[in-house]
Amino acid sequence: MTNVHNILTKYWGYTSFKPMQEEIITSVLNGKDTVALLPTGGGKSLCFQIPAMAMDGICIVVSPLVALMGDQVNALKEKGIKALKLTGGISFDELNTLLDNALYGNYKFLYLSPERLQQEIVQNYIKQMNVNLIAVDEAHCISQWGNDFRPAYKNITILREIHPLVPIIALTATATPEVLEDTISELKMELPAVFKDSFVRENLSYQVFKEDDKLYRTEQLLKNSSGSAIIYVRNRKSTIEISDQLNSLGISATFYHGGISAKEKAQKLQTWRNGSISTMVATNAFGMGIDHPNVRFVIHLQIPESLESYFQEAGRAGRDGEYASAVLLYNEYDKIYVKQQFVESLPTTSDLKKIYRTLNNYFQIPYGEGEYTKHNFGFSEFSKTYNLNTLLAYNALNSLDRLGIIQLSQEFGRKSTVQFLITSEEVLNYFEKDITTSVIGKTILRIYGGIFEMPTSINLDLIASKTGQSIETIISVLKKMERDQVVEMMLQITDATLTFLVPREDEKTINVISREVEALNRKKVAQVNSVIHYIENTETCRSVQLVSYFGETTAAKCGICSVCKKQNDNLSRKEMQQLAKQILLLLEGDDLSSREISERLTFAEADILKVIRALMDAGKIKIDPKNKYFLN
Repeated sequence: MTNVHNILTKYWGYTSFKPMQEEIITSVLNGKDTVALLPTGGGKSLCFQIPAMAMDGICIVVSPLVALMGDQVNALKEKGIKALKLTGGISFDELNTLLDNALYGNYKFLYLSPERLQQEIVQNYIKQMNVNLIAVDEAHCISQWGNDFRPAYKNITILREIHPLVPIIALTATATPEVLEDTISELKMELPAVFKDSFVRENLSYQVFKEDDKLYRTEQLLKNSSGSAIIYVRNRKSTIEISDQLNSLGISATFYHGGISAKEKAQKLQTWRNGSISTMVATNAFGMGIDHPNVRFVIHLQIPESLESYFQEAGRAGRDGEYASAVLLYNEYDKIYVKQQFVESLPTTSDLKKIYRTLNNYFQIPYGEGEYTKHNFGFSEFSKTYNLNTLLAYNALNSLDRLGIIQLSQEFGRKSTVQFLITSEEVLNYFEKDITTSVIGKTILRIYGGIFEMPTSINLDLIASKTGQSIETIISVLKKMERDQVVEMMLQITDATLTFLVPREDEKTINVISREVEALNRKKVAQVNSVIHYIENTETCRSVQLVSYFGETTAAKCGICSVCKKQNDNLSRKEMQQLAKQILLLLEGDDLSSREISERLTFAEADILKVIRALMDAGKIKIDPKNKYFLN
């Protein structure tokens, strides 16, 4: 273990391990299959990186996250450790060269996705490598009960077949007891040593507030914060809108979502990490591998789809061990919306059969054929052709992808966006130069409001039908406008590339997976219900609720969450009287709203509202039509 401590100090600059890291590393070095179940920020990567460094040979790291792979490989290279990654979009020659380097170049780490393991060339090279450890990151993805189940993860057992004597370490931050058991079984781990750290984060205050004016509450939380913040929203448009609103309030913010370029993502991440921008407003595309210690707030403005995803996203606050808050703001409509989006639109087996049959007809796939054929796929055109419910069809296609029937490229669901960069007067002058440009450009301006203010999703089919121009002509005009710096755009000519992974057999194809479909649907319903229950349970400590969900039943009350604070902060009769006096004193000077009263007093907002109601009941104050209180 002296060698392990030397490696820790030499390459990472630490003099001691975090809790459980040393025990996990010892287990791996003893050649045992090992499971490391550590909370976000618990230091999972060192649990495989250090033992791999201490042994001869190369460590194969399987990860579903391209961004995380890139971050870890770059971090290892900066430390002088030889590491490489196999990502998508590389040519066969480049793949061959990288695998040659891994085999002969004295590399210590080879990162790859589970999909890469399906390639025969990759398997053949790995057979020749001196592999010292197999590390499976986000291991819960192999379980059909896991929140991020990926069928391709089942290919990981190929590594066990190729190198049966090499230990496997499975790492995850979110696994219920059921998922943990299934993960061990699916990875064919033999009597593994399981290390499960407490999920309790003593420095993290979980807070839930029912709030109609979420922006105001967010402003109050962030305006005096000296650290960084992450705000999670449901869709891309909201990231831009909320970011703009915060900037107008004097809170420096930027936005992040899956539709922006890799270069722009890197720039935004850098400005946020170095403190130039305090707040990142993002979809859940901003997450895995985002290791920034000084995050004081993680705020969710919509209800998340599961406690697994919420716990992981909330856990990005306070990784430096200092006090931080994870805040969830909701209203009654949010509860209806999350059920509509994630429960009521779940595709049944019957729905999948219909979509799968329609999909084959759309691409004219004959019975018994189609396996591994690839097609450009426009989702909106597909839905329009067959008059499909778009949300149900979208979820059905994602289910078919998740269950290994089809494969959708990463672009699925993305839309073309356009934003005008010059004034409306300059645009109209520009249009005068060419009649076709004028027809297309003016049609776009008529259809899409706000296209001068923000990147706006456009529908090329709709523009084509309104203008009578072909999509090719519209694309050509848009590209010319981009070259002339009239617009900035991100063009998705098709929503996705779709690959059929199995031969067409219609009913039989879907019948094989019908049990999994029903099980996944039941799981999704249970997940959404668990989130709603978490929100509505105002009696049990928030931290206790969350860690109990992951099987930790002995945790004590945290004392700092919104439930504990409410229970601890009940005002005495004397304090209530004092607060009433202060409110009456304020109203002697001016008529004020409850918000204005709250801003001028140091008491909790809930207590202020309680005393205001008591003063109204006693007839001491009244409220006018503008919602301002005044002395009676």
